[in-house]
Amino acid sequence: MNKITSLALSIHLLISPVIFAEDFVPQETSGLETMSELVERPFVQQEIVEENYVSAEDQIYAELARKGWIEGWDEKNKRLFVVQSEMFDSEDPNYDDNFITKRSQFAMLATLSAKAKMVEFMHTQMSALDQISAPGTDVHAELNEQYTKLERKIEAQQKALEKMLIEVNAAEADKLKGVTWNDRSYAYMNALIKKIDASYSVSNIDEKKIAKFAKAKKGYEEANAQLLQIQEQAQAIKDEIKLESFSAVETLAKAPILGASVLLQSESWNAEDKRYEVATLMVWSPKLERAAKAIITGEAFTLKPKNGMSVQGWLQSQEAATLIGPRQYIDKNGSRWFIGTYAMPVEGSSSMIKKNKSIAEMMAKKETSMALYADIETHKQASIAMQTHSGDLNGKDQTKIATSVAETTRQSIENRNVKGLSKLLSKTITHPISKQKIYVVAYGLSSSSAADALKMEVSSINAATKAITTNKVNGANKQALDRKLEAAKLAPVVAASINQNEPSFDVDIKKVPKTASSKNTNQTLLNAPSFDEDDF
Repeated sequence: MNKITSLALSIHLLISPVIFAEDFVPQETSGLETMSELVERPFVQQEIVEENYVSAEDQIYAELARKGWIEGWDEKNKRLFVVQSEMFDSEDPNYDDNFITKRSQFAMLATLSAKAKMVEFMHTQMSALDQISAPGTDVHAELNEQYTKLERKIEAQQKALEKMLIEVNAAEADKLKGVTWNDRSYAYMNALIKKIDASYSVSNIDEKKIAKFAKAKKGYEEANAQLLQIQEQAQAIKDEIKLESFSAVETLAKAPILGASVLLQSESWNAEDKRYEVATLMVWSPKLERAAKAIITGEAFTLKPKNGMSVQGWLQSQEAATLIGPRQYIDKNGSRWFIGTYAMPVEGSSSMIKKNKSIAEMMAKKETSMALYADIETHKQASIAMQTHSGDLNGKDQTKIATSVAETTRQSIENRNVKGLSKLLSKTITHPISKQKIYVVAYGLSSSSAADALKMEVSSINAATKAITTNKVNGANKQALDRKLEAAKLAPVVAASINQNEPSFDVDIKKVPKTASSKNTNQTLLNAPSFDEDDF
């Protein structure tokens, strides 16, 4: 096997080990125990050699075919699959300073565009136009017809002249053999006429032949003059528009979408084209929507428990380099988790690392919230204009094409209350393609975590209410004590003896032990007090 090269290296598909049909549609559960054993198998990064290089998008379609899934709406199973890829130019990810950030953003673009297609499936407002326009009379075609007729007339006269030249000067006639009409310039034909004129000046030439030559010569010159006149007219209208067409389409779609999630994600870099591609497969189904809705409304919604892992264990088993964007996972307790992941580079100064980690944390939270519920709006415009211009006479028309596309797509949430959101994974790894260090973080929430968060919130508020009430009571008591103290200050003073044996609190500084000095070496401090699990 050839050594891996950057030309062929591609991130393997991120496949949730528990992506089953019953995750999206009601189905029998027989055989699930065997299938769910896959969850315990750690993800393995597959090596892709140059000869077997497959683009990110092609990997997604290959996996679709292997699983028997179909892109688009699945009428039988009531689910919608959308494939979307995005790409950007990169000279070499190994020394592209902004590569990791660009890769994360383009993964987000792929996810957003996939959601936009889902919204377009629900409802699309469309306007379209196809239009063709052409001049009422094709003057150029008429001139071209006249031009063709004159060409044939000139050609007939030229053949007559060539025949006469053979009769009077065979040597000169041999030079014309193999010469086509297009090769014969007017200058050459004029030279031919001069040669024949010189030959016919000899006194022994038959007068009939001289008259025949004069007639042919006159016919050629007249036709040639007309031809030149038509060429001048044609030149004046050259490049005029003979045909014009215009096509345009505009679409507008907007709707909220709940529960859409990434099932597969692939990445590839083609060193020859200097192009990096991120592809994703997203799914939406009524079951995913119900799970997302349950989190928002606080409903209980669990599935049959599987022989799987906790959500944290599953994330730890994945190749972290492939985690970017939204995910979903059903844990061993039957809770469906909506997960948001993000990655940022962690190389450079300490302040830069801190900054990028904070960005990754916030973006992962955003991805989780957007996976749960987001308002999507997409506005697209595309147009194609075509113009056909007249060319030279007896030549080809020239057709030019111009295209334009514009798109504005956005997803947003505003003042959305999110409960049960917690960090599930944070890891610093080396990105397999770029060899750059990245910080990968994942946040997630489920209906169970949302319900527990609500209970925690209620408990916290109740405790805070009790604390506030108690504090007010204590404040009132303090005020009463202060008044009593002030009253005592105004009362008459009674002399009393002073006890000379009261303890002293003076400290002999000389007796305070000094801390031992230490060398400035690498050190680590850990505070790990003893505690019982029941403590919390």
